[in-house]
Amino acid sequence: MKSSKFLRSFLLSQCKVATMKTKTIGSLIVLLAIATTIASAPSAFAEHSMHAVVENAAGSSTPGCEPDCFLPATVTIGVGGSVEFVNNDNAAHTSTAGTPTDGPSGVWDSSLVMMGTSFTTPALDAGEYPYFCMVHPWMTGLVIVEEEAHDDHGHEEEMDMSVMEMATLTAADIAISIDDGAKAGEKVAIDVTINGEHVNYDIVATHNGETILDESDNHSHTGEGSHTTSALSADASDDNPIDVTVTFQGFGFPGDDKTGPIGLTNTAQAVPEFGTIAAMILVVAIVSIIVITSKSRLSLTPRL
Repeated sequence: MKSSKFLRSFLLSQCKVATMKTKTIGSLIVLLAIATTIASAPSAFAEHSMHAVVENAAGSSTPGCEPDCFLPATVTIGVGGSVEFVNNDNAAHTSTAGTPTDGPSGVWDSSLVMMGTSFTTPALDAGEYPYFCMVHPWMTGLVIVEEEAHDDHGHEEEMDMSVMEMATLTAADIAISIDDGAKAGEKVAIDVTINGEHVNYDIVATHNGETILDESDNHSHTGEGSHTTSALSADASDDNPIDVTVTFQGFGFPGDDKTGPIGLTNTAQAVPEFGTIAAMILVVAIVSIIVITSKSRLSLTPRL
């Protein structure tokens, strides 16, 4: 008897769902769109990040990896920034400024970088820097170093500093996005978005009692920055999360006086991947039931 009453109640509820107006269905579809947008937050790269990481493609010691023997093959950083070359291949490589045809330019030369180690270039001036591996000359890449657009202090792009000074920036205006579900040995992508232009900030990430990312003096024209941690020593989890702190260092161009609430911080932890996926599946299931029953215009009248 109890199961029969439960079945009747369920059928009655489905009848009500089937007669819902299109307006209600539309609202739930909007809810699905919002959930999908949140779950697929984009990773946007800063125009002028001060640090970039380049890795050797697996098997790049053998011809055939061109043009992506270095990953990524082309990176763009700001003036004074640097590039870290990480060798994850099973052979030794070099990162040498210059070209296989003309030889080394002398800007930097890593000498042999053994498997599992890395090399970081010195701070670079504006310009384009082709580079290659002297051991495997088919491996080539390009580093682009760009200056920020400047105003009448030498800047080409005008920036209204008075507007920046009046802007009220709070911790809520510093958004931090962390890739979910990272395992031991994996690196983690962290995206930072600060409400404003020509923002400067520091970022520190820790996990398992270790500092896995520590980058200062980051500058972004658009307010967006992308960073990559070192490899994790253990799986990320609720009990062992990745902690990220972003400290705002003011509005302004590199080398100029900064304005705004310097020292303002925001923190974030990696959120378990399953929670977002489960929420999306639940919303999709609800919307699918409503849309299907509405289209079929079911009219169920249970017998009492």
